[in-house]
Amino acid sequence: MLQFVALLVAFATFYTATVAHYTFPNLIHKGIQYPDYTYIRRTWNYESYWPLFDLTSPVLRCFTNGTVPNPGTLTVSAGDTVGFTVGGRIVHEGPLLFYMARAGFRQSAASMSGSGEVWFKINETRPYITDVPAKLERQKWPHYNASEVHIEIPSCLPTGDYLLRVEHIAIHIAFDEGQHEFFGACAQLRVVNGGNGVPTPYTEFPGAYQSDEPGLFLDVHRPWSLPEQYEVPGPPVWTC
Repeated sequence: MLQFVALLVAFATFYTATVAHYTFPNLIHKGIQYPDYTYIRRTWNYESYWPLFDLTSPVLRCFTNGTVPNPGTLTVSAGDTVGFTVGGRIVHEGPLLFYMARAGFRQSAASMSGSGEVWFKINETRPYITDVPAKLERQKWPHYNASEVHIEIPSCLPTGDYLLRVEHIAIHIAFDEGQHEFFGACAQLRVVNGGNGVPTPYTEFPGAYQSDEPGLFLDVHRPWSLPEQYEVPGPPVWTC
């Protein structure tokens, strides 16, 4: 009986940790949801769903750890919308961000590592205030409880091979420095029918974030009167 109770406790602990965390396992394009980690590099936490805390770790780059199978590269057009499923749903406060990095000379989306200052941000989310009901006036996040997230590939993005990086930063316990949780993944894309845009500025992972910056070290459980003043981590968004 005691062994059975211990197993129940262990299962409950694992289940709670899993459902409170999340991954981005499936790519969606033109109504097709591809199998797990097809066109998406398999992440280090694909089984555990565990968050990454260390913003100085190379794992932050694409949330991979060591050599992983090549998931293939999906061809999309500039201007297309691409989606990611959320394994476990986004159940914490914090911004959702999208970055891209272009493959260099004699590289492909499959062969590039994503190291160096090659990343540019193409989208980010900010909190907003809701007053229904009034007693719950505090910041809300557009993708809270989302089971899918979507992003439009910039229409002026030049043709080429890219990594598309999705990232959610959970800051529900960020009132202690270093207690930010990172979840994300990288998809391998070949962008066709591109334009002549010039992405800027560039950043790198690790290196884009500092643990004491305002967007990563704050108490999101206190009511906000000006949520637009929230400082999203990383560089500004590049747009066409």
